[in-house]
Amino acid sequence: MSFTSISQITHDLQNLPGWEGVRDWGLIVRAWSATVAPTIATRSRPKSLTNGILTIATSSSSLAHQLTFGRQALCKQLNTHLVVPITDLRFAPVGYVAQEAASATDDRAMAIDAGEIVMCPRCDCRTRQGEVLRWDVCRFCAIELGIVGGKISPKL
Repeated sequence: MSFTSISQITHDLQNLPGWEGVRDWGLIVRAWSATVAPTIATRSRPKSLTNGILTIATSSSSLAHQLTFGRQALCKQLNTHLVVPITDLRFAPVGYVAQEAASATDDRAMAIDAGEIVMCPRCDCRTRQGEVLRWDVCRFCAIELGIVGGKISPKL
């Protein structure tokens, strides 16, 4: 009895009819990371491809605006890596979630833009270290406890 490696199985699956979209999407994601600067690659992600238009989710509206100016050159560079060319790029500051922020078990999971991730001492959810330093709890607990209301009031 011989065993087949996982990489061989995934390779065989991707070459089956109907899996072209999965294979092409992987190329798009890798091409995006190879085309843009590493700082931009960590703050943006390909989200969808519709009628040849690739939508890129960005971490901020200013980054989306900045990338829009160079979209034709980026599109040309991306197409050198792709089998099926894209016709245009769109940048949207929605739908971006930092990879390190994903928490499938916590319904209060959030995107964490910067700072060290720590656990809230009250509810044990992942949060920014700055929130715990400011309020001694995460922002959700701070709202529940009435520490934070309509405006943010830091701990004195």
